Amino acid sequence: MCERQEPIYVTLAVILACIAMILLLDSWLIPFVFLASIGMMILLNFGTNYFLGEISYVTKALAAVLQLAVTMDYSIFLWHSYNEQLTKYADNKEAMAAAIDETLLSIVGSSTTTIAGFIALCFMSFTLGRDPGIMMAKGVLLGVIGCVTLLPSLVLLLNKPLPWQATRCLMRSIPRKSIRCRT
Repeated sequence: MCERQEPIYVTLAVILACIAMILLLDSWLIPFVFLASIGMMILLNFGTNYFLGEISYVTKALAAVLQLAVTMDYSIFLWHSYNEQLTKYADNKEAMAAAIDETLLSIVGSSTTTIAGFIALCFMSFTLGRDPGIMMAKGVLLGVIGCVTLLPSLVLLLNKPLPWQATRCLMRSIPRKSIRCRT
């Protein structure tokens, strides 16, 4: 039953992530670029399970959704950094190189703690966490690699259509004075 419902979980996660990103990012096309990049890394993660032997059905059911959720931030960081670097550099490739350099430092720190947390699952006394721990640690590592290799390539490849797909970002339409923090 869990394996039959896995496509439903993944589809729901993709649809909800797309809705959120379309509303909150400045292009309606970039969420699909993010999903293509992350989707390729998810497939690669599942493909490397061949070397581990059998993976539990619970891990199979949750891994794709978890990897999508955990690694999506890295793509968003790179996208915002790239847009910021475009104001400083005339050449798109130079702007992307600077964005990768700037983003890599922050995502390596973030991903290292996330990987350590997933590896900690491997040390559970009932070995229940071994499969998801290994698979998710691999997934985060592959997500970082995809974010600094595959995603920049896709963004540069689609550089011409991306600006034409610009939309009004929901977060930019909220006046800063109306955002209040509790003290």
